Amino acid sequence: MNNILSITIMVMALLNGCASIVTTGERVFITPSDSAHLSNCEMLGQVQVDANIVMLWDRNQQVMEIKNRLRDAAAQRYPNADTVTHSDLNVGTWSSPDAQAMGTVFKCFRPS
Repeated sequence: MNNILSITIMVMALLNGCASIVTTGERVFITPSDSAHLSNCEMLGQVQVDANIVMLWDRNQQVMEIKNRLRDAAAQRYPNADTVTHSDLNVGTWSSPDAQAMGTVFKCFRPS
C-alpha cells in the first residue's frame, strides 16, 4: 500500500511539474496577427521565445505552451503591454513547432 501511495504522489508531482502556467503574462491577451481590433492599437515591439518543446506534450499542449511563453515574454519586456499576436506556429499533424516563435506586442486598451 505504501508503494502505491508513493508512486501515485510521484506521478502527480511529475505531471504538475510539466504543466506550464502563465505567470507574468496573465494580463496580456493573445490574438492572431490578423485580428481586426489591432488597427486601433499602439505597436510596442516584438518578442521571440524558444518554442523547441518537441515530444513534451501533444500538439494542442505545445501550442498552448508557446502562447503562454509569448504572453510572459510580452509582459516582461513591455510592462504596458496588454495584447500579443503570434506568427504562424507551423504545427501540423506530422510536424513540430518551429524552434522560435515570434510575437508582436501592442497596447490596445486604455485604463478607464
